[in-house]
Amino acid sequence: MENKPRIDYVIKGISFLLQIGDRVYVGLNSIPGLLGSLMARDYYKKGIRLLGVAEADNPSIDYVTPSTGDPFMSLASPVMITPDSFDLIQKGLIDVIFLGPVQIDKYTNVNLSVIGNYDKPKVRLTGGAATAYVMPLVKKVILWNLKHSKKSLVEKVDFVTGTAWNSDNEVYVVTDLGILHFCRAKKSWEVLAHYDYSSPREIADNTSFEVKYGSPEMISLNEDEENFINKLDPYSLRIQ
Repeated sequence: MENKPRIDYVIKGISFLLQIGDRVYVGLNSIPGLLGSLMARDYYKKGIRLLGVAEADNPSIDYVTPSTGDPFMSLASPVMITPDSFDLIQKGLIDVIFLGPVQIDKYTNVNLSVIGNYDKPKVRLTGGAATAYVMPLVKKVILWNLKHSKKSLVEKVDFVTGTAWNSDNEVYVVTDLGILHFCRAKKSWEVLAHYDYSSPREIADNTSFEVKYGSPEMISLNEDEENFINKLDPYSLRIQ
């Protein structure tokens, strides 16, 4: 890995999942999602259209700031207000959203609300905002988690903030160990990719629910890709 930050593999993993021409919505506090989208659009030239809480329609971004909702993004781009973006989501016209839940379970449930009992939680989290609304509607849900462990990929979440269980969309989890994909036909998770420092077995051993793996792809990170990420994030916001 040569001391590359693990989060940079998460960013490349996200860009790996984005397809040519995708309409991608980036919510609040989703620096990995934003950087992965910019990598897909500007480094790999996938021609994605970037929307989000900044209400800018496919803005040009030289570097990221602490907020993915930074209003300065809209200064040099058309405006796409949030109600219009959510109208596209409702019509099935947004291809991808990102969420960063603390817990994810085998049923595609996510938890951004509390750890422990809801009435007397051990930790009260930021909350789900529109999670329950958007998860079943977009074509592809990309969940990201920076600490892959049995505490984050759990058998059953403490609280269901949102779910894609009753949808027919694609659901992925990108972590610091690799990428999981939910196979709806089998109602189970499978390892889609691992990194050059991790293994499918390591992913399975650090997940509370069963995951299947055959011969997943391996993702590495070259110097040009690392330089691109560093240039977009000169203040290392992704690591803080």
